[in-house]
Amino acid sequence: MTALDPDSAAPAARWDGRRVLFDVQHERQVVPCAVSPLVLRELAPGPCFKTKDILKCFVAARSQLEAAAQSKLQRRALPYPTPLTVWSSDLEDHAATLRMSARPAS
Repeated sequence: MTALDPDSAAPAARWDGRRVLFDVQHERQVVPCAVSPLVLRELAPGPCFKTKDILKCFVAARSQLEAAAQSKLQRRALPYPTPLTVWSSDLEDHAATLRMSARPAS
């Protein structure tokens, strides 16, 4: 497993050969999460095929992925499936939630 920890405040992201594993904090718990390189390729510009490149793509998209994971966790009940997989649709759902909350109340 290959790890990359460019930000010492954030837990290291790990490549397990199939997906990037990372953790998010939710309700005082550490929740293991995962994202596929296909999702990363949609989010981050540049090459995303070698391990080093995949982890760089993850770092570039980390805030979006963590926000989508948090949004997904808020809609789920315990216990969470672990690792919680972040899909492209989760990113779209999170963006839709942000758009809805930004609308002025009528």
